[in-house]
Amino acid sequence: MIPPTETRMVAAFEPHLVRQYPLELLQFAHDEAERDAGDVAVFLTAAGLAPKPGQTRGIPAGILLDLGAFVRLRRWELAGLFAHRDAGIPTARAALARVIDILVAAAKNRSALGDAGTLARAVFDLMVTRFAWHAGRDIGADILLDFPDEDAFVEAMAKFLWDHRRGTPPAHRGPTP
Repeated sequence: MIPPTETRMVAAFEPHLVRQYPLELLQFAHDEAERDAGDVAVFLTAAGLAPKPGQTRGIPAGILLDLGAFVRLRRWELAGLFAHRDAGIPTARAALARVIDILVAAAKNRSALGDAGTLARAVFDLMVTRFAWHAGRDIGADILLDFPDEDAFVEAMAKFLWDHRRGTPPAHRGPTP
């Protein structure tokens, strides 16, 4: 959750975007991009790569986006979430190695930067389609929306309905048949 002393920025979006996408999606993308940017800044500082106060570094946008994907993958993995692996997205460790490989290749040939940003797009697509949009804002956590197998879902739903029939508390009804 956002601490009471911290303010949350509400983004202003171009009208054409609001007509094309749900406002909740736009706000989610904005909030998560802001979160990733902060995490990348912390990562670069810890790695000794952040510029000194008043200075800048010329890091290509695609590299920064892929570093954002890396920190997000690392956060998911530390939380025990591995949906990215099922989607064919590499581990956080492999993602960081890929970013480093692109930077090394770009030192020899600037056209190698053309691959930068593709990891970020894949992670963003997964985030938008498989994670709860309001979880970060409401509870400060990433919530993976899972698709249980149909039989397990039907059984769980039947148990829930049985336990909550006629408004009687479960403790007064006895065991589920």
